[in-house]
Amino acid sequence: MNMKEKINLDLDKRTWHPSPLAGQIVLVTTLNPDGISNIAPKSWISMMAFEPPVLAMGCNFRHWTARNILTNGEFVVNVPGVELIDTIWQSHRLPHPRPVEATGLTPIPAMKVKPPHVYECKAHLECVLDQHIVYGDEVIWLGRIAAFSMDKSAGACADAYAEMRMVFFLEATIYGVIEQARHLEVNPLSPEK
Repeated sequence: MNMKEKINLDLDKRTWHPSPLAGQIVLVTTLNPDGISNIAPKSWISMMAFEPPVLAMGCNFRHWTARNILTNGEFVVNVPGVELIDTIWQSHRLPHPRPVEATGLTPIPAMKVKPPHVYECKAHLECVLDQHIVYGDEVIWLGRIAAFSMDKSAGACADAYAEMRMVFFLEATIYGVIEQARHLEVNPLSPEK
């Protein structure tokens, strides 16, 4: 057997090239103490449970997003398409407080929580804080999904993922886009027999 050579890398993810862990880029909206919206790009996010539907999101504990979630217990995960990549990349440079309108995007009311949706995004997951875990300066939020909505056009397409063109952070200034979905012959999510 021909063995591939392996190398050890530093544990700091910021140095990984290529990064084996892609993170979906989302825009998280929360409410500041004065009731004004706050928006922040995040890429440490994943689904954690089906019933109840729970997602996990990580961020720095000093960020406005973290403080707002801890104070208000609610947030919205807005899923952008690649057409918003320049806005996303520039938004993290804006000073805080950073209302949705400061990015040139449009806040619209959510269905079940107080933080707004971002109109220009393709999907919206309204979350209520269930619990959080602190690791030094970082915090992992576990949020129960209270409502989910998405653009009708995405659900109506033969390839909804190509229509949504979701964006993933890879490293530094490198991102990837889902441009095509492929189907397996067997459903891996069906119950084992």
